[in-house]
Amino acid sequence: MYKANIQNCNNVTSAEVNLRKNHLNIRYAMNGIGKSTIAQSISMTAAGEDLKTLQPFGSHDIPSCTLIPPLGKVMLFNERYVDTYVFQQSDVIQNAFEVFIKSPDYDVKLASINTRLNNLRIDVTQNADIQKIATTGGFVLSKLTSTSSGQLRKSPFLKSLTEAKKIFRLPPELAKFKPLAEKEYVVDWVDWKNQGVKYDDNHICPFCTTILDKNYDTEKKLFNDSYSKSNVKNVKEMLSYFDDVKDFMDPTAFQKMTDCIRETTDGPAIMAWLHRFWTDLSLLVTKIQNVQTFNSYQVRSQDISSLGDLLKSLLINLSDLQVFNNQRVKDVVDFINGRIEQLLKEAEQLKSELGQLNALVSTAKKKSVQDVNDFLKTAGISYEFGIAEISENKSRAVLKYLAMDKEPVPVEDIRPHLSWGERNAFALVLFMHDALSQQPDIIILDDPISSFDSHKKYAIINRLFSPTQDSLYRKTVLMLTHDMQPLIDLLVVNKPIHDYVRASFLLNKNGVVSEQEITPSDIKPLPTLLAEHAKDQSLSIIHRTSCLRKLLDSTPKDTDSTVNAYHILSSLFHLRPEPTLHDNITKLTPDQIDKGEEWIRQYISDFRYSQYSKNTLDKDFLLKAFDSETRPYVRLQIFRILLRLFGTKKKIGDDALVKYIDEQLHIENDYLFSLDFLKYDIVPDYVIPRCTDFLDKECKTP
Repeated sequence: MYKANIQNCNNVTSAEVNLRKNHLNIRYAMNGIGKSTIAQSISMTAAGEDLKTLQPFGSHDIPSCTLIPPLGKVMLFNERYVDTYVFQQSDVIQNAFEVFIKSPDYDVKLASINTRLNNLRIDVTQNADIQKIATTGGFVLSKLTSTSSGQLRKSPFLKSLTEAKKIFRLPPELAKFKPLAEKEYVVDWVDWKNQGVKYDDNHICPFCTTILDKNYDTEKKLFNDSYSKSNVKNVKEMLSYFDDVKDFMDPTAFQKMTDCIRETTDGPAIMAWLHRFWTDLSLLVTKIQNVQTFNSYQVRSQDISSLGDLLKSLLINLSDLQVFNNQRVKDVVDFINGRIEQLLKEAEQLKSELGQLNALVSTAKKKSVQDVNDFLKTAGISYEFGIAEISENKSRAVLKYLAMDKEPVPVEDIRPHLSWGERNAFALVLFMHDALSQQPDIIILDDPISSFDSHKKYAIINRLFSPTQDSLYRKTVLMLTHDMQPLIDLLVVNKPIHDYVRASFLLNKNGVVSEQEITPSDIKPLPTLLAEHAKDQSLSIIHRTSCLRKLLDSTPKDTDSTVNAYHILSSLFHLRPEPTLHDNITKLTPDQIDKGEEWIRQYISDFRYSQYSKNTLDKDFLLKAFDSETRPYVRLQIFRILLRLFGTKKKIGDDALVKYIDEQLHIENDYLFSLDFLKYDIVPDYVIPRCTDFLDKECKTP
């Protein structure tokens, strides 16, 4: 049970509203009771909003609403919802994906997919060999740039490697320098030797002053022409690069590569080996880098269909490697490929789950579109509803006009094209879907159907609370209404769900709102209710005769007796001395009067026109009856007769009061079913005080 204690909100000084969980709680009341105030105070309190806007005018009392237990979410259907959330430009409703497609089942399946996607990792961080190939190999590759066609670019560095003159293979004229050329400091020594020529103009060694021999100039020229610091440095660096990745190279290939750089003078042969080295290392490093990139890549569900191809592209084919093809590389390749094979199986499972998710989305979309369009068709609204997919988790709800014998026409600006009734009827069904998606604690419907014709009322109620479709059935709903139709349709007619419905009558007396339970037995066919009251001797004779007159109004007058009885009762309330026809001229014959009175006495056993017209419709009698009667509905009946007796109806000067009296007492304003108008105070609070004031002023002797 939910309870709302409302204080000092608009015209509600105090109200306690009790709602049964998982039931439709109908609160039936006349206009002006404070239904919208009750709805707003509950909704605003649940949302944590300040109730200051509900403070009564001219009052310093602080408005409040206490919800027991506290509520997490309340959804309210009213004009604000229609104005804010639906029919904005070409969008039928905001957040269409969440409203029509997203569901707990969708969330579970999506969460499972996302978990799998987040776990799609080829964990290589703990493998030292993989990390070394990626970092060291990457550094080596950065020294060997390539062209767009995949060939090694002929840079100064590469030229140094392919020149025929090698520091490690000195010509005979320079053979004496071999011990120095094989030292680690060879690069600096070459630079030092080349720089020393600046100081040999005295033909003595600039270092030890020894006289230079006769071959010095020839040796100097040959050395300077053949070897430079950069040349020797490049060769040394390339050899060091080989050493850096030696652990992953085939031993034979490593030796050939080293010998090639140190000894070979065949430039094309050197280029062929360098290209093979670069191709293998580039392939291996790129594959590892792609694996590392994959680990940091956020795979999205829309990528799942191509995930298998992506994973297969990461596989390393060992037969593509010639230079880098030793056991350590084989272990690295087996490790990476083995993990990828596991992920390929995972990708297949993901494909299956994504297929299930897409099927769920497709089914939800189709079901929602069909449901809304079935309602539009039932309600006679000539539009077609659709859901357009924008992205993986975003959709738009769109509307098309169903033109006669033409293709549906998209509606760009929806609101101006729908009539007020179409807009609100359509909005109610959209609200239902919205509420089903958000699962609030309480759903409030503020006078949802009062302005519709009976056809649309039935269509809306039947859809909102259908026990065979996704609906508000078995949700906690508060419906505030001044319309009898929901009570009739849901408590009396719609038997399959009547156990889900609880109804109460709301009464506002001087700001204090009270509830009075309404059960199915309290709603009776109007003829039955009128007949019961007409026979009840404990009731006022004015009320009994009035009920009998309305009974004859609401049932076929198919016998002479019922026709005569109708004329008798009509003459009685028009204060005629004798019963007449409608023309107020033609008198009923004694036989007609006897037959009519005999029929009336089935309900009022002592009825005699002559006696009742003289005694019962006496001014003093009626004034006393008005003062002593406690039931507002009966007082209203007495007041109407007093107006005729005193001829003062035109003096009232209160059009609203006159209109209300006339509407309440005319049969054409009644439903087929009715609440007991004596058990439930259906007369607005302001009516009887105004009647009393008028009688005191115009009809009673001072």
